[in-house]
Amino acid sequence: MALGEVDYGLMGLVGGMTAFISFFNSLMATAVGRFFAYSIGASEGRDVGGLEECRRWFNVSLLIHTVVPVCLLIVGYPIGEWAVRCFLTIPLDRVFDCVWVWRFVCFSCFLSMVTVPFNAMYVAKQYIAELTIYSDLYTFVTVTLNGIFLFYMVSHPGVWLVRLSLWSCLLGVLPQIIIATRAFWIFPECRVIPSYMWNMRKIKDVSVYAFYRFFGALGLLVSGQGFSLIVNKMLGPAKNAAMNIGYAVSGHSNSLAGAFLSALSPAITTAYGSGNMERVRKLVFAASKLTTVMVLIFALPLALETDEVFHLWLKTPPEGCVMICLGLLFVLVCENMCCGHYIAIFADGDIKWYQIWCLLMSICALPIAWFLMKLGHGIAAIAYALGIKQLSIVIVRLYFGRKVCGLSIRQWMMTVSFPIVLCSIAALAVGFFVRLNCDASFRRVMLTTVVVNATLLPFAWFLVLGESERELCRDKIFSKLFFFNR
Repeated sequence: MALGEVDYGLMGLVGGMTAFISFFNSLMATAVGRFFAYSIGASEGRDVGGLEECRRWFNVSLLIHTVVPVCLLIVGYPIGEWAVRCFLTIPLDRVFDCVWVWRFVCFSCFLSMVTVPFNAMYVAKQYIAELTIYSDLYTFVTVTLNGIFLFYMVSHPGVWLVRLSLWSCLLGVLPQIIIATRAFWIFPECRVIPSYMWNMRKIKDVSVYAFYRFFGALGLLVSGQGFSLIVNKMLGPAKNAAMNIGYAVSGHSNSLAGAFLSALSPAITTAYGSGNMERVRKLVFAASKLTTVMVLIFALPLALETDEVFHLWLKTPPEGCVMICLGLLFVLVCENMCCGHYIAIFADGDIKWYQIWCLLMSICALPIAWFLMKLGHGIAAIAYALGIKQLSIVIVRLYFGRKVCGLSIRQWMMTVSFPIVLCSIAALAVGFFVRLNCDASFRRVMLTTVVVNATLLPFAWFLVLGESERELCRDKIFSKLFFFNR
């Protein structure tokens, strides 16, 4: 209402020109976080030398995250300004405004890249709760201030494109500065020492590690876009809608497990850095068990009631979205059953061949999907190809997990995969009985969810979780109850 249709579109167009930066930032944050956590673990039981080692890694990453955005700005800024002035279709009276929008966006991206090492230190030091508070507080403050600002925009008509861009830039930059300042204050590792920055060996290690992470992420990107392209060309855009719905449901189903895994990942890396391989193995299997159970809480009821859920949600869901959703839920469960191996492999740092194999598995899934479609399997071919790809990646992870840190495949099968399969079968059988004896409705969806989880959770407690995992869960539950009862 305040910007108008044209200015709203221009703001999204110019701002979207830096989408690659967000992708790059997430990869670099994970990369430097690994080296921070590893050095923190390696310093356990040591004196000041361990702290200095972590400082060296911090200063090297700070140099990288300053030099790289400067280079990107030197190359990308004039190209972006040329695109705004000469290439993009922009009304003449808005070109000058769009140039300023581009400048604000570049400044915001620069600050977000420079502060990556400070954010990564929070994760490496396992200050997850504090980061969460910052995130929730930032969301609350941003929504409130934006509401006030946007109301003022609507009540005072005018050209707001530049002023809104400046406002958005400030809201994005100030929290990053506050978090970086806080990290500098509370973490002795976050001290800027110029002599520590020019360590070429460490620069090479971080760069190579980040490159192979980028290599693997690029494979997933190519795979995902490749499936979309195959579906679009062979089945039409309506089937792309079915894929998008399936991916959305899969993402929501993994939200709880993903948050837990993000908190556990630095603990595994720290234990690996300290050389405590027994603790690494315990954490790896615990992560795989707990995250898979968290996924099953959502996935099993949804697998039984996918068609009814889509009918209630979308009224007339696109044809094939049920099959895609079931395939993605299967992929999600397989992914989490060996997620601990994934963390351990990346904690080791020698990820070249693992990433190459995962890239090959992702690419090989494309001709498999194309061939199955040619055989007449339709959209189901994507689900089959995704399942084949994920099972192949599970095999690759198990192999490299055993090679890197001695994770027994037999122990994984006996303590993780077999118990989870048995629990899933039992819960699905009970839920299927409910489905057979009740008419399709929202009430049946809720009843199936309750019954499936009432079966799954006790089975998982006694069959999947070991004594150490049960003790961990009890401690967490009682600590929360104690907190709320104070």
